[in-house]
Amino acid sequence: MTRLRPETRLLPLAVALLSLAAQAQEGQGGRGAITPRFSLTQTWTDNLRLSDQNKDAALITTVSPGISVSRNSGTFRGSLDYSLNGISYLKTDVPSQIQNALSANLQAELLPQTLTVEAQANIARQNVSAFGQQANSVLGTGGVSPLSNLNSREVGSLTVSPQWRSQLGGLAAVSLRGNLAMTEVRGSALGDSRSTGATLQLTQLSPGILGWYAQASTQQMRPKLAQANRNSTLTLGANYRPDPDLALSANVGEERSNYLSASGEANDSRTWGVTGDWTPTSRTRLSANYQSHRYGDTRGLVFEHRMRNSVWRYSDTRSVIVGNSGSSGSVRTNYDLYSLLLTSVEPDPVKRDALVRAALQSLGLSPDAPVSQGFLSSGPSQTRSQQLSFTLQGVRTNVTAAATRTLSSRLGSGLNQGDLATNAFVEQRSYSLSGSYQLSPVSGLSLTASRQESQGDGTGRATQLTSWFANWNTRLGSGLSVQLGARHSRFESTAPYSENSVYGTVSQQF
Repeated sequence: MTRLRPETRLLPLAVALLSLAAQAQEGQGGRGAITPRFSLTQTWTDNLRLSDQNKDAALITTVSPGISVSRNSGTFRGSLDYSLNGISYLKTDVPSQIQNALSANLQAELLPQTLTVEAQANIARQNVSAFGQQANSVLGTGGVSPLSNLNSREVGSLTVSPQWRSQLGGLAAVSLRGNLAMTEVRGSALGDSRSTGATLQLTQLSPGILGWYAQASTQQMRPKLAQANRNSTLTLGANYRPDPDLALSANVGEERSNYLSASGEANDSRTWGVTGDWTPTSRTRLSANYQSHRYGDTRGLVFEHRMRNSVWRYSDTRSVIVGNSGSSGSVRTNYDLYSLLLTSVEPDPVKRDALVRAALQSLGLSPDAPVSQGFLSSGPSQTRSQQLSFTLQGVRTNVTAAATRTLSSRLGSGLNQGDLATNAFVEQRSYSLSGSYQLSPVSGLSLTASRQESQGDGTGRATQLTSWFANWNTRLGSGLSVQLGARHSRFESTAPYSENSVYGTVSQQF
């Protein structure tokens, strides 16, 4: 049986301890809930090894105990969802394995209006290479990937951000935020990293139409297989708010980074930028930003609009990422997508978490199943991510669609490991369309079509995965539910395959 590396085991343990601490606050007027669960999934596939040359039909049994913790008031607020998935195989020699799935966030106000701590943790699967074998997770099974895919790895991340707030006389508000982060990849050193940083910001008190701010920040990322990357900035800025619906800002400053240096030596440069945020109604938001850097300009454009029965969102961002592609600023899972779509509906993150999970359950979609796949990397890259998504909600019918394009380009020369070591750029596109119909108050049917494409600048560097899912779910009693589903997938590359499977899941919440 596969074992977790010691560093990776610390991730669910750390967040579980934080959640237990939150529950200890029950007697202080807060509200919380703990929901244990157990599910059993039986899958039959006609191609366990994902190879047209060596098809291996098999039965797969997945046992998944899990727990959900939520708390929406008191000193500690947050949510946690964790499952431990044991997978065994019949009629094949593929060994049994264990997979983890975790999504957690915590907000703790240790000193009212003064000291707060935010923590996020995640365990999910990610591709090693954008051009290796690709496979979809089984819907409704916590993002579990039971098929034999050597290109898939379990990636765990933990981020802790303490923040201290005060005032400098009666002139400015002072904010000091720290950032500690770690990423661990099971079975591979590629993608492992540690990150530390801090940001100090002074903001004018009671600014009126015009205001000022000053900010100093530093960040260092230490990948296990590459040199450390450092970035420090000092900026001065001005805010202009002519009315409550419109906010504008501009800044200038100095920056020091080694993103382009193979020797690790940092270089000084000028930086400047502008931002704008317009909210003409409570249901519409348009924001844009631009920042000039020596290593490559960054920018962002986000448009969101919510109507009575639909939510629309478009974003186009260009940013610098140090580490795994897709780990920052992009939609990676069904949960990420629905959380973005429902942000304007429910701004409170804890309440939104419950809303998102209820919507996914009604659709028969796994929260941790990937919408778009990244790839493992180390070193700096510039990523442009474009996303268009919408959801339509009817009395019995829901439709959700998403299209994503991500273009990752390496910075510097000889600084990257993984796909960006052999490709100047990697372009990934994903498309998904899901529809559900409520057959009765306790049962529903959902259909999903998805396509994922990857392309590089090297010869033969292209893949395409097309999948179709059908899923039926029903509730049999208090906390007891059943899901039945089928899937067809077709993968096109230098090693193509087709795969068909049927599966059934029985889940009990306690």
